Amino acid sequence: MGDIGQSSATESANRIEPGSFPLNVATFPDLNTSECNDPIEVANEFVDSFNRALEAPDVEAVVGLFQAQGYWRDQLCLSWDFHTLQGPDRISKILKQSEKGIRIKSIKLDTSSALRSPRSSTIGPLHTVVAFLTVETDVGRGAGIVNLIQDHGVWKVYTLFTHLMELKDHEEGVGARRPNGYEGHDTSLNWLDRRESERKLEDGDPTVLILGAGQAGLSIAARLKALGIKSLVVDRAERVGDNWRTRYHNLVLHDPVWFDHLAYLPFPATWPVHTPKDKMANWLESYVEVLELNVWTSTIITQSSWDEGTGKWTVSLSRSGECHEETRTISPKV
Repeated sequence: MGDIGQSSATESANRIEPGSFPLNVATFPDLNTSECNDPIEVANEFVDSFNRALEAPDVEAVVGLFQAQGYWRDQLCLSWDFHTLQGPDRISKILKQSEKGIRIKSIKLDTSSALRSPRSSTIGPLHTVVAFLTVETDVGRGAGIVNLIQDHGVWKVYTLFTHLMELKDHEEGVGARRPNGYEGHDTSLNWLDRRESERKLEDGDPTVLILGAGQAGLSIAARLKALGIKSLVVDRAERVGDNWRTRYHNLVLHDPVWFDHLAYLPFPATWPVHTPKDKMANWLESYVEVLELNVWTSTIITQSSWDEGTGKWTVSLSRSGECHEETRTISPKV
């Protein structure tokens, strides 16, 4: 047998391929930088300067903390949108266009672990000081990370990333905030009684109506429930999971299990890499029960209208199954 030839081609991870959308390669600032001897002091000075500018409030002072080629990537801390901003002009424009002013009210160094302590690092040819941040906005709390570089003797922001993690008064009910589960002995209702009442909407209309009890609709319902927002999921199918059960006989999910986890309830470690359709269907049905989601199957919307004055929908639902048929009108906000 002859020798098996060894390919001399560059590994795919180490070569650049043209993409479907032309992106210009970023260039680094032409600066001579050196490693910082005291990154903690530099990070503290930045935080103090940033907070003074926010307190003023002084948009130009905030913008002045950025290097001329600096970036600010924001997810919902500045507005209800995502922004990637480069340079003082674009940053200034976004900060000035908000009717409520700069929504970020303060930042702090994240000292939750030694790994998050400010330290010297590099980006390409540039020596930087990198620091993790916590962020307080007018509506919630977030986190961030900043890379500072020395520009002619002055430390400036080269990259800043901020993102909103939770809303005030709607903190996620997980971990230390999870429900107590014990209501005391001063009520005749047990958990099952309360659960049935909630599922039937006996305690009032939902704030959010979700159409479709597939993995997306159920994930939204789970997230809203953890935020304390009441929702109802409706689906025309007879059972949760029928969107998978009714597909062809030998179907399995093409994407692996690691990409399919649902909120708050990951698949067990023994779960197959590629999930059979009926297994997935049964999992969705179990998901509803375990997370106590309000789902009405065999339900269709017969009419809907929006009232601009009240800021609510009026939705008529026709529901069959469970040995009876009924029509119910609800008024969700969303």
